[in-house]
Amino acid sequence: MMHRRLRLPLALLCLFLTFSSSFAQEVVFPLFGNSELQQAASSKRVNQSERRSASSLVQLPFSDDFSRQGFYPYEGLWQDSNVYVNPYYGENPPTIGVATFDGLNRWGNPYNINAAASQKSDYLTSQPVELGTLGPDTSAVWLSFYYQPQGLGDRPESGDSLVLQFLDNAGAWNNQWAVAGRSDTVFQRVSVQVRGAQYLYSGFQFRFFNYATVNGNRDHWHLDYVILNKNTQPNDSIRDNAFIRPQTSLLSEFSALPYSHYKEISPGTAAMRASLSDTVHNLNYGPVSFTYQSSISDALGNTLFLSPQSSLSSTSNTYTDFTTSLNGFSFPAQPGDSADFLLKTWFGQPQLSNPYNDTNYYQQRFRNYYAYDDGSAELGYGVTGNADVWLAYQFDVKKADTLRGIQIHFNPTGVNIATQLIQIAYWDQLSVAGNTHRLVYKMINQRPDTNDYTNGFVTYLFDTLLVVQPGPAWIGFIQNNPQTLFGIGLDRNTDPGDKKFYHADGAWFQSAIEGAWLMRPLFGDTITRGQVIGIEELDRGPIIRVFPNPSTGSVRMERPAAAIGNWRYELMESTGRVLRTEQSAQTGLFWQDLPAGYFLLRVTDDKGVSSCFKIVVSQ
Repeated sequence: MMHRRLRLPLALLCLFLTFSSSFAQEVVFPLFGNSELQQAASSKRVNQSERRSASSLVQLPFSDDFSRQGFYPYEGLWQDSNVYVNPYYGENPPTIGVATFDGLNRWGNPYNINAAASQKSDYLTSQPVELGTLGPDTSAVWLSFYYQPQGLGDRPESGDSLVLQFLDNAGAWNNQWAVAGRSDTVFQRVSVQVRGAQYLYSGFQFRFFNYATVNGNRDHWHLDYVILNKNTQPNDSIRDNAFIRPQTSLLSEFSALPYSHYKEISPGTAAMRASLSDTVHNLNYGPVSFTYQSSISDALGNTLFLSPQSSLSSTSNTYTDFTTSLNGFSFPAQPGDSADFLLKTWFGQPQLSNPYNDTNYYQQRFRNYYAYDDGSAELGYGVTGNADVWLAYQFDVKKADTLRGIQIHFNPTGVNIATQLIQIAYWDQLSVAGNTHRLVYKMINQRPDTNDYTNGFVTYLFDTLLVVQPGPAWIGFIQNNPQTLFGIGLDRNTDPGDKKFYHADGAWFQSAIEGAWLMRPLFGDTITRGQVIGIEELDRGPIIRVFPNPSTGSVRMERPAAAIGNWRYELMESTGRVLRTEQSAQTGLFWQDLPAGYFLLRVTDDKGVSSCFKIVVSQ
């Protein structure tokens, strides 16, 4: 058995494996698309380019570290919406959030599924900038930025590149800097001088673009902390400090599980992380001191945990790790399978505040499924064999319950796998050493239909009641055609360890690929196919009116006049990350200046009962 990463065009990938494999292989490969952007496209998000009027110029300093929420660039600074703004793909970035260049368009689909060579792909173009007030001989105007090839995604080849251009006063774009694909994946900082009358004019623009094989989510470049300013110098100090990655689950073993299962773990602290950890990057050229604190609150905003404020210091351009003990914290008992808690960590420094990168959130969500993943796939994973291919994912179930089905995030590999058939399976015994298993149930003639997504997942509901006892259980699927690569999502930010198995050509193996598969078992009461698992609540919570939806940046929420009490409103990304929170006793609430994207609005009434609504903001 071996594993490797293939760098063929996606349309040829499966063909190569089918005819060249003489033994089973684990394969890691680029994603075909971006399900988050595809969700926005399915809701008819419109182009948000060029909304700033020509007479409204960006004033210096121009600065963006891509830590604002939403997965498109901030339109106050950028014209294009081709790149993907996210906190997942960068590896040890300067700040939380990067702009990722790939081979996909703004709707998360390949520019050309048949492309086999590198070509121009994503553009990131600045809004017009006011440089006309500077003298033509000014020499202290510099553009600086950080860049990284690959990160946690796909490595760009030597024929791929990232390019920077300036727009001169004659309307011509001129190359200023470029770098070819390479294996060095550390973020590098670049400074480029802006000088001469051809660039120091009112309406100056700059842009980045990449060369990539535009048949999938591949050849990644990540951009961070772009600054254009006067009276500076190369690699000038950045007076900022920032978190570099999102917070993660408070649970030690899972990212999610049913709340009734969590309550079976005794003591509750056995299911929890012992401490919280964060990393703050000091971008200053000098020592700084921080204060750091964390809290956990329930759905009503009640604080359940508040850490003491701690003070730490760091030296110039260093990463500082903060660790806070949870002091034996566990979640309180309450009925049902669903519950929500908000983890917040933040740091402060005198005379410095950036609310986009100095505060970190994680929405701890208990639903009717188990999960190891964070909801985001950075790469695809699959296995090919000659005689058979099965994938089995182990979950240590905490409570006897009914297994209702599973969810899988499929990643098509350049062929229409929706025309193929699979068998959804559940095992209650599996041994690699003994090469044995006990298959309890399989549901035949199922299709890996990537067009039937719910937040990137396809839901398969079982036609048989399966009572699962506490202990290990394995869910997965059996391929009818073992020589076809059935890609599933691979989360590079989390890793469950020794829980991933595959059976190929008559033998069981433990996966050697790090990361979490995007595959989840569903438990509990009856689930209907129309129910959005893990996103929308059952139709039992408070009823409100949300309009307009889709909106162009402003949303009004109205609840019945008879509804009283203090209600909580939370806007979240599809991953559960909280973007905005507000408590109000008014019957109407108005939010404006929302970023473009696909979001969830959770409304919790004064009794703690919640409902979730999908919101699409198209700008």
